[in-house]
Amino acid sequence: MDSPNQSPRNAYIPIPEERRLFLEEKYRRRNLAPESLIIRPGLRKLHIATVVLVLGIGGYFTLFADFGEKETCFTPLRKYYRRKVDNFWSLSEEEKKQLKEQGRL
Repeated sequence: MDSPNQSPRNAYIPIPEERRLFLEEKYRRRNLAPESLIIRPGLRKLHIATVVLVLGIGGYFTLFADFGEKETCFTPLRKYYRRKVDNFWSLSEEEKKQLKEQGRL
């Protein structure tokens, strides 16, 4: 095995010096040119859409997906989330008292 990247399935085959120089120049032209470092607007939008989609799907499976009655690694987080949502949408005892005094409850 002459090359560190060589594997038994991928035997190293030497290439002529002329071909190697051609491939190195091709690499430089394609990958090291300043134009290749510019992020195109369409790719930026695709990247942002992908991140939003992955976060949305991850959030759905973490908080809402039905995995049955068994305990999962998401159960403590789901309980915390439900508790916070319930506290947000319900009235505290002090708020109930104030509404009764105002005649709205």
